[in-house]
Amino acid sequence: MRILTYNIYGMQGYPAEAAQVDLGQHGGETHVSHFASTLAALDIDVIALQEGVTQPIARGLAQRLNMHLATFPSPTAYPGHVLSRWPIIESRTFSHVDPQEPVPLFSRTAGAALLQGPHGEQLWIVDLHLHPGDVEIRAREGDLLRSRLERLLAECPHAVVLGDFNSAVEEPGVHSHLESLKFTNAMTAVGGGLQLTMDTAGINEWIIDHIYVSPNLTTHLVDAQVIRDEGFRTDAPRPEGRWDASDHLPVRATLQWP
Repeated sequence: MRILTYNIYGMQGYPAEAAQVDLGQHGGETHVSHFASTLAALDIDVIALQEGVTQPIARGLAQRLNMHLATFPSPTAYPGHVLSRWPIIESRTFSHVDPQEPVPLFSRTAGAALLQGPHGEQLWIVDLHLHPGDVEIRAREGDLLRSRLERLLAECPHAVVLGDFNSAVEEPGVHSHLESLKFTNAMTAVGGGLQLTMDTAGINEWIIDHIYVSPNLTTHLVDAQVIRDEGFRTDAPRPEGRWDASDHLPVRATLQWP
C-alpha cells in the first residue's frame, strides 16, 4: 500500500501566476487533467490532500483517478481531501466552527476517513492541516487530535495520521502526542531521516509535512520518501515561466499491508 500526503496549494501551481498561463481556468479541463495526470503518475493507493479545492473540482479529480473521495470542509478556506482506491465507508470532520472561539478549534482542516480493504481490513486515514503561525493554537490542535484519535483507535486500531503539521517534530504538541501513542514517523523509520518538505525556488525551507503510522503498522513500513522529481520542485534561480505543482513537496510511504 502506497500512501501520500500533499499540501497541494489549492491546485494553483506555484508560482500561481506562472502556472495559470499553462493551466488556464481553475477547475477547467486542462487544469484538472494536469493534476490528475501528475498524481496518477505516482501510482498511489491513498492520497491525503491539504489546501484543497471545491467539491466539484475534487470530485472531477477523483473521477479521473478512479478513486473514492472524502472531503473535510475547512472553517476558513483550506479543505482537505482523501482519495482512495479502497472504498471509503465513513468519514468524520473535526474542523467545526464554535461561535465563541475567535479561532476555529481546528484552524485549517482535520478529519478522518475509514477505508475498507479487499478482505475486510479497515484503516483510518486522518488528514491534518494545522495552524501555520501560532504555537499555542497548534498545541491546542494537538490536544484535540489526541482525544479524537483515541476514540478512532477504540473502533479500529489501524490508523495513519498525515498532513501539513506546520511544525517541526521537536515542537511540543501533535508530534509529542503521536509519539506517546507509539505512532511512528515514516520518514524517520524507513526514509533515511527527515527531509525538507518545502524546498523549491522562492520559498523558505521547512520540514512540516509528515506521515505517522499506528504501532500495529510500524513493522509493515517498507519505504518512505519526499518526492523531489521534476514538476514538484525547481532549483533557484527559477527560470521565467517555470512552475511547480505546489509550494510543498509530496511525502510518500509504502507499507506491506494488509
